[in-house]
Amino acid sequence: MKEINTKTEHIELHESGIVVCSVNKLAYMELEDGVENLNAIREISNGVKVPVLVDILASKGASKECREYFASPDAAEIQSACALLIKSPLSRLIGNFFIGLNKTIFPTKLFTDKQEAMGWLKTHL
Repeated sequence: MKEINTKTEHIELHESGIVVCSVNKLAYMELEDGVENLNAIREISNGVKVPVLVDILASKGASKECREYFASPDAAEIQSACALLIKSPLSRLIGNFFIGLNKTIFPTKLFTDKQEAMGWLKTHL
């Protein structure tokens, strides 16, 4: 399993071909963090478009510019789909906010169960 740590995330490429990103506890992402994380996904996947699970359970959120970047054509070049793993009211708020305000050009869905999210992402391999 390949792994990369950035300032705000731990990123792993699982043998299934799905990239799992775990946002660091209480991390708040600015645009430069989003760029760093997307570049890490591109590096870990060898530039191949992959489904991505993002665990935002411990996240404090992301700036408007960062959220826009995650929904941009740049993100669509490397992500075939994105599942956001949520649990707390804050992470649900962040996830709904991301999906509602930043329409992605790839499938994006909120999940409270990691296995369910991984199953959905496998359909986007």
